[in-house]
Amino acid sequence: MGFFDSTSSGEMATSEVNELQKALVAGYGTDSAQFTGGRALIPENLESEVVNVVSQLKEDCKVMNTVKKTPVKSTVHELNLRTGHGDYRFLTVREGGQSLETDQSLERKPFNMKYMQTRRSVTKQMEVSETFEGALASEKIAGVETIVKSAEYQCFHGDSAIVPTEFDGFIASINRAKAEDQNIISLRGKSIGSVGEVLFDNIAQMVFEKGGSLETALFPPVLAKDIKGLFKDRIRFTVMDSQASMQALPSYPTAIGSTIKFTGEGAGADKFYHVKGIVRAAGDPLKRPAAPATVTGAASGTGSLFETGDAGDYRYTVHAVNSYGISAGTAVSAAVVVGAGNKVTLTITPGAGVQATGFIICRSKKDGTEVMEMDSVANSGAATTIYVDENKELPGTASMLFLTEKRIQPVYTFAQLLPVCTYPLAPINTAETPFLVMLFGALELRAPKFCGLVKNIAYTGGLY
Repeated sequence: MGFFDSTSSGEMATSEVNELQKALVAGYGTDSAQFTGGRALIPENLESEVVNVVSQLKEDCKVMNTVKKTPVKSTVHELNLRTGHGDYRFLTVREGGQSLETDQSLERKPFNMKYMQTRRSVTKQMEVSETFEGALASEKIAGVETIVKSAEYQCFHGDSAIVPTEFDGFIASINRAKAEDQNIISLRGKSIGSVGEVLFDNIAQMVFEKGGSLETALFPPVLAKDIKGLFKDRIRFTVMDSQASMQALPSYPTAIGSTIKFTGEGAGADKFYHVKGIVRAAGDPLKRPAAPATVTGAASGTGSLFETGDAGDYRYTVHAVNSYGISAGTAVSAAVVVGAGNKVTLTITPGAGVQATGFIICRSKKDGTEVMEMDSVANSGAATTIYVDENKELPGTASMLFLTEKRIQPVYTFAQLLPVCTYPLAPINTAETPFLVMLFGALELRAPKFCGLVKNIAYTGGLY
């Protein structure tokens, strides 16, 4: 390299600088011959102080508290998944006949590790002061709790297509699974109470036919009372321990034999599983994207899920989003008149300044004025981004997740490149002790076909 060459001028050539930078970046490259994205298969090892506070968040973070943690050693964790054992229908032969060869089906699936970090600090004065609890230890615990909550939120709502620094959560993974692996029921704006217990039998049957057995339900807290309403006539309070704690929601035995639990460890209402509600500007005002410059909407064509009863006026607002936050909304100037079968095409022009990685689409119900979150779309990178509303996703609704747990291999795990830890930083011209709290990893939903999603559920305070 030029720096070590006595005949050089002391400056590195551009090609050498590029090679050095590439060697110092992990990236997501997997081609060992090129490493165009960095050396992804080299493990990283950081000296850290692990502060485990997950048990303190047991009721708040149900997924992160119970999910199996899988250590990984690369920024891309690749798995070989068995998706089939072979065709079992045509195996009979005549006496002495020749057997046909059957093959198992294997799929290689990569998962990119993502990086959650928060910078914290304590002044030296506070660190040496005698307080109710150690300031440095307290700040570390607060940072770890923040990181774990971030991971829990992403387990439901993470979407790498909209915010590339996020990992894909359950909802994004199920929505993007192959069509034959999807188990999705849309209630089309109906409440759980109006559909009844048959909903649980239907989603359990869909998963059962693909080889899974549903055991756990997770849902936003606002749906808890609707679910309880289904069982209110047969709830029996049972003493569970010496403190006389009681289980209000019974497990539900489905028609196909599996039993779904709606409360308890790893199941039930989760504080970080959110409904689609009102969207407001949030995050760092200097780093989040500007609101879209313009948004236009037009209805035309046929083939959508806008039925005769859905024909009417709809209002739209779009927010820009990136890893630093959400912008204010930009509304379509007038309501879009939609007829039966029409599709609504939104044309989004991004604002100047910080680039958006995606856009949150908000809409009203028919002839309404209030808009709530409906869907998201990635920034196309072109001058405009197009979103087509076919009325498949409804604004102001909620969803429920149903998971299979008991398999020889876990259906879902949390892959950890680096467990929750602290990393000290050098103070710069300040009397403080700065440090990072970090977690490197990603949720791995290995078999979406063993899970179910019920969406477009009406909830109290929503639009339906």
